[in-house]
Amino acid sequence: MTIGAGCLSAALALAAPPGPGQPFADDDPGCVPDTTEHRKCSETLAKAFATLVSGVSRCHDRQARAAFAGSSTDEEACETKVRIRFEARRDGVAAACSAAQLALAAAEETQLLDSSDARSLDAHNADAYCDVSSGIAIDPTGDDAGWVPPSPEALWCARSVANNVAKLAQAVLRCHAKMAYMFFAGRDFDEEGCEEFNPLNGRGARDQYSARVDKLVARGGCLPCLDGPHQETLAFDTVTAIDGDNDRLYPCP
Repeated sequence: MTIGAGCLSAALALAAPPGPGQPFADDDPGCVPDTTEHRKCSETLAKAFATLVSGVSRCHDRQARAAFAGSSTDEEACETKVRIRFEARRDGVAAACSAAQLALAAAEETQLLDSSDARSLDAHNADAYCDVSSGIAIDPTGDDAGWVPPSPEALWCARSVANNVAKLAQAVLRCHAKMAYMFFAGRDFDEEGCEEFNPLNGRGARDQYSARVDKLVARGGCLPCLDGPHQETLAFDTVTAIDGDNDRLYPCP
């Protein structure tokens, strides 16, 4: 009985989730927050970045609709408002953050909003507005990549794809925040089931994204650069990028 109990204790110890300050120990770099204040900081920043992504996506959507109609909109002013709201939320939680958290959040903000960066949201605008057949750039200034879709159906598809990718990014950020919260509390969490595919209920972030892809493709109107496989590639790239930057929101102490 003593040997059996010892084996059970060892097995439970091996299965224990990482605790405060420890690496996440999966495909996501970074560490579980080491203090309650740092956990609150990371959680607030994750929510702020999710709102930033959705806000910029709405700015790009407005710009695409205007360009298709032959008019224009002040997309830069729209993004500036989104950025101001983000920085207000960041500044509101700054007292709870470490210097590393604030510095890395600033680096992530710059990368997402600097149109000259190949990983910026402006550069990724071409992921959805990818068909060049119209020959008309969405943004004549060149700040925002992408092309005006050639038909109303193609516009609808591109707008839907951009919206779906933004929703996926938000969902993945929420999964990371839940993982950090649960591990900090000493509880296990199936981050992969939340983020990718959940065979038990089909409610993983990628499951829900793929369901939207299927509906969009079945509706018709998507051009070859936005067929089903291309949309799934966008999902893979999005999740990979957010996973790779996880240590910017959850740095190791």
